[in-house]
Amino acid sequence: MTIKSADIDFGTVKAVADVAGERACLRCKSTFWSEGFGERICSRCKGSSVWRSAIHEGSGRGRRRSGDRSS
Repeated sequence: MTIKSADIDFGTVKAVADVAGERACLRCKSTFWSEGFGERICSRCKGSSVWRSAIHEGSGRGRRRSGDRSS
C-alpha cells in the first residue's frame, strides 16, 4: 500500500495531548486558558515590555564571538 502526500490532511491532525485547558504560565505561574500545549505564556506576560523587548531569534544563522575568523 502506497500513501501519497496529497492523500494526507496535515491541517487537522493534533497530538493526543494537545487539548485546550487551564494551564499555569511558565513566567508568572498564574492560571490562564490555553488553546493547546504550545501556549504556555499568558497574554498578560506576553504583553509586558520585558517579553516584547526580548532579543529576536533573527535569521537563525547564530551569533559569532568577536575575534572569530571566517574560513
